[in-house]
Amino acid sequence: MNKKVLTIAKAAKQLGIGRKEIQQKIQSGALETFEGKVSLAELETVFPGATQMETSSIMEKMEFIKDNAYANRVQAAHIPDAYTLMGQVQKLRLEMKMAREEKMAHLRLITELTNSLREMQKSCDNNQKVLIGNLLQLIAKGSQKQL
Repeated sequence: MNKKVLTIAKAAKQLGIGRKEIQQKIQSGALETFEGKVSLAELETVFPGATQMETSSIMEKMEFIKDNAYANRVQAAHIPDAYTLMGQVQKLRLEMKMAREEKMAHLRLITELTNSLREMQKSCDNNQKVLIGNLLQLIAKGSQKQL
């Protein structure tokens, strides 16, 4: 025998009926109460759908909780918080700064190479001057593409 007791209001809510209907059953003697509460066993006798209603109510609550938990997990998985976004922004700023510094180092190296080749070109024979001139043109074209 099930000894679980419910208040009249809670029993009515779980059965999906009005409190008035339960109170009528109590007044007619079909349902007994103790201190304003009714036993689940008696509710099952008087209202045969009581067990199903309680189970479906619990199932609805569980389904609601599961759906909300899933939605919260999906939202948390796809939308990073402000702290994470700030970290990503700082990381990207650092990477951009490093890339700029690397580009400047390459440009300095190209400038030094160009100056060295021009100095060499002054003291070379004609064939070497032509080769160095071609190299300088190639470097100039590559430098213009990078800018």
